[in-house]
Amino acid sequence: MQAKCMSFTPYPFLCRIWLVDLARYLPASARIDGFDIDLTQCPPKEWLPPNVSVHNLDCLAPLPDRLVGRYDIVHIQLFHLAVHSNDPAPIIKNLVKLLKPGGWISWGEIDYSRWKIVRTKEGKNITDNLTPLLEMIGTLGGTKPNWTTDDWPVRLPEFFEQNGLVNITTDNRPFPLELLPFQLDTALMASEEVSYKALDHIGGDLGSCCRELITRVFRDRQKLAYNVGRLTVIGQRTDN
Repeated sequence: MQAKCMSFTPYPFLCRIWLVDLARYLPASARIDGFDIDLTQCPPKEWLPPNVSVHNLDCLAPLPDRLVGRYDIVHIQLFHLAVHSNDPAPIIKNLVKLLKPGGWISWGEIDYSRWKIVRTKEGKNITDNLTPLLEMIGTLGGTKPNWTTDDWPVRLPEFFEQNGLVNITTDNRPFPLELLPFQLDTALMASEEVSYKALDHIGGDLGSCCRELITRVFRDRQKLAYNVGRLTVIGQRTDN
């Protein structure tokens, strides 16, 4: 039997990592599809494993009939910015349609309610520039409500149940300390992209202020970092 898996993420490089890692563990007969609204950061088809492919798709739009009821596993991650009004239900409804009866949804998210500044002994007196940076990114420089305070990720089990999923399991754990510098570097790269693509266009020198915070945080990256919850929720479609 051919297993069929798919992945959604607003960060194409993460989609690629999950797909390629999965391909190493599944038989060559498994079909693994990645979907994103923008594929410009994905690698060329010939650089991917033979059973991995990527496609353009908006997970909030009506689904093509060819995808309905097709997949054994649907994986989605880091959709904090794509969820509107603190309500992931519209996305979940579409994801459920993709599943075969008995298929599974796996949703990975960051739980910002577990945000914690972590310091080395040397960094105990260092100014915390990370929390102001999170505030700037979360509110787009004070122009939007802070998306990092939305509580829908920790309520995903509730949303799963409301949309008919069963056998729901949750895992929420912090990142290992040894990974914090790498997590921080990834966050700083994403923040820099936001500074150029969003904050510079808003004006008021917001982009420059953000990049100055990034510089300060990077300067102290061996002494101060942050940790959050690594949240994963899985649920299964019933057989009918």
